[in-house]
Amino acid sequence: MTEFLRTFATGSFDLLLRVFLIVVPIMVVLEVFEGTRSFRVVVRGWARVVRHVGLDERSAAPTLIGFLFGLAYGGGVIVRDVRRHDLGRRQVFIMSVFLSMVHAIVEDSLIFIALGASIMWVVVYRVLWAALVTLALTALAGVWVRRRRRKGSGDLEL
Repeated sequence: MTEFLRTFATGSFDLLLRVFLIVVPIMVVLEVFEGTRSFRVVVRGWARVVRHVGLDERSAAPTLIGFLFGLAYGGGVIVRDVRRHDLGRRQVFIMSVFLSMVHAIVEDSLIFIALGASIMWVVVYRVLWAALVTLALTALAGVWVRRRRRKGSGDLEL
């Protein structure tokens, strides 16, 4: 039993150290990079990509942050930018759906690849799946909102 606990403790510590060595540098670089002209150029490029799932340029920065680094950090940026840019319910819905499936792509991918996973399965299929589901749910939500409006609930917007 003590050998099991020792193996568990050393394995857990090793994994925790790997995660720490990946996550902390990413967060430091992000804090430095966010206010630069280069960041704005990257965000404009990202906006061209995410417009295909229904997001506009105002939604690009918080979506990019959440996509790359996760919902814990991205969530704060999303809340800030929703208020700052007065993003509508539709944009927030699309961001939420997309990011719920594909958040922290850099952080998660580095961790899974460090553990031996294939980059193809971790990144490519995950992004494609998130885009398809986002498009489908956005279309379904649009149909639902139009039906509700016809029934007299005019306060709905998506």
